[in-house]
Amino acid sequence: MTSSLPKPRPLASFLADERFSEETMALLRGAAAETARLGHRFISGEHLLIALIASDGPTGEVFREAGATAEQARSRVEFIIPHDPPFLAPKEMTVSPRLIALLEDTAEGAEIADGLETRVEAPDLAIGLLSDSEGIPSRVLDECHVNTRALIQRLRLLRG
Repeated sequence: MTSSLPKPRPLASFLADERFSEETMALLRGAAAETARLGHRFISGEHLLIALIASDGPTGEVFREAGATAEQARSRVEFIIPHDPPFLAPKEMTVSPRLIALLEDTAEGAEIADGLETRVEAPDLAIGLLSDSEGIPSRVLDECHVNTRALIQRLRLLRG
C-alpha cells in the first residue's frame, strides 16, 4: 500500500473508472450495501471482503470452498467495528482512504503485470485485500479459521 493515504472519495468516482471490470464495480456496490447494512460511515476492506465472499462468481466460490461464509464474516465485522451513530451517516457513500489505496495499487499492479491496459478483476481485489496480513479482512478470515495463504494461492490460479 502507498505510504500516505488519500482522502476519502465518493463511491461514484470508482464506478466511473474504466480500470475496473463490471464485476469489480458490482463488488464495490455490494460493499456499499454492506456498509449501509452494518451502519458504518466508510466503505472499507471488511465490507469488500463480505461482498467478495457473497459473490456468485468464481472468486466467491473460492472463498466459500476455503470455509468462509458471508454470515460469519459479517458477524466478525460487527464485533470488531461498532455501528456509527445515525447522525454520522454520510449523505453519499464514500470509500475509506485505506481501500482507495488498495484499489489504486491493485489497478497499477494489474497494468504492470500484463504490460497492457488491463481491468481489475475480482481475484485481483481479493489478493490485494488479503496481502495486508494486519488488516481487518485478514483478521476476520483468521477468526473464521480460513487459511489465508492457501486462499491467496487459489485466487492466483483464478487470475491465470
